[in-house]
Amino acid sequence: MTMTAPKWLAGLGLALVTALPVQADQAEEIQSIINSLAPMQQESTAPAPEASRGVQIGNRTVWVVPASSIDLQVFFALDSYELTYRAREDLAALGHALASSALRPHRYLIAGHTDATGDASYNQWLSERRAESVVLYLVRNFPIDPNRLIAVGWGESRLKTPATPGAAINRRVEVTLLLPASGAEGHAPARAPEATSAAPVATPDPAPQPDAPLPGTMQTDKDGNITITW
Repeated sequence: MTMTAPKWLAGLGLALVTALPVQADQAEEIQSIINSLAPMQQESTAPAPEASRGVQIGNRTVWVVPASSIDLQVFFALDSYELTYRAREDLAALGHALASSALRPHRYLIAGHTDATGDASYNQWLSERRAESVVLYLVRNFPIDPNRLIAVGWGESRLKTPATPGAAINRRVEVTLLLPASGAEGHAPARAPEATSAAPVATPDPAPQPDAPLPGTMQTDKDGNITITW
């Protein structure tokens, strides 16, 4: 499955993006987000297909991995999809995590949710715009390929606490790992193996060891100062 960036992300000069600086108190939060969003199988870029589920977005289906997901309380102005100053501060740790070498190989669904207060169709529209605002902030302020992020709005259809539909916890942004397109093949019926002649198996050369930290690597020196290599 090939995904392209939506029109509202077109034309961004990603090569010119410089990540916002890491604050000293963000290191623990960034690492926690990385731990939550990384595939459960660290040795593989493709989580087990049985741990994923299909989600219909328009006329296409994407596969998400619910075990690798986080909910973020993102603050917007009342009845607005404009990010507040606090919202931008809260999203900075997510931006650093998604731009890190640990998460860079992966793609994510950015889903906006509302509470059940007000008109359902308006809530649906607002949740879509808010998800787009989050994605736009992330790709403008961090070296994140927009094709790695898919924005979707669920409105009030997936309440966190259905028993209290007006609770603030329902107004959130959910970030969930997407199964790679190649990994989705595990959901298709298996074909019978074709007979092949035996062939010698070549032993690959060992991968060269990097001499310097990979781009996006977060490091802390003996004095507690944090740097991220890009």
